[in-house]
Parts: sequence; C-alpha cells; structure tokens
Amino acid sequence: MVTQRSAHPRRLAWDNYFVGVGGLVLGLCFGTSAALIAGPGRNLAAIVLVVLAVLCVLPALVHAVAELYVYVRLAVLLLGFALLLPAIVVSPNVRDWAAEQWEKAWK
Repeated sequence: MVTQRSAHPRRLAWDNYFVGVGGLVLGLCFGTSAALIAGPGRNLAAIVLVVLAVLCVLPALVHAVAELYVYVRLAVLLLGFALLLPAIVVSPNVRDWAAEQWEKAWK
C-alpha cells in the first residue's frame, strides 16, 4: 500500500504541540503584561493585550478539549461494557445490541 505525503507539511496545524506550547507561553506573556500595565489611562492597552493572550491560548485550549472529549468518551464506553458484560455473555440479543452500539460509537 502506498501512502501519499503532502509536499508541504502542516507545521501550524491545530494538533501541533509546538503551536500549543508556544501559544500558552505567548498567552502567559501577554496576560502578565496586561496585568502589569492595567491602570488609569491604560485600560485600552491592557484590553488589547488580554485579547491577544486569548487568541494565542485558543489553539491549545481547543486541542486540550478535543483530547479530553476522546478520553471521556472512551472511559464511558469501557465502563458501559464492563457493566453490561454479564448480560452480553448470557443474552445473544444484548450481544447484538452492544455490537451495534459499539459500531455506532466509532463511526
């Protein structure tokens, strides 16, 4: 089987850990700067820095939420399988239903 590889690797993909860590560092820097300069007459600059911090942290946040969703979903499926295991062993109807649910969960 031959796999095609892109001529241009996606270094700035949403799932790239470098982008996530870099975004967190930049967000921390912008957020700290906003907290340090906040004061009378400088609120607009602080708000701009907070917006930049949020934009830098957003890719890492999206990636973390997506990974947590996958792990939670897997844990729920395994817990359901463990709870239904006695019924699956005994009943062919429950076994067919569980097989259908498993297939639906991974599509």
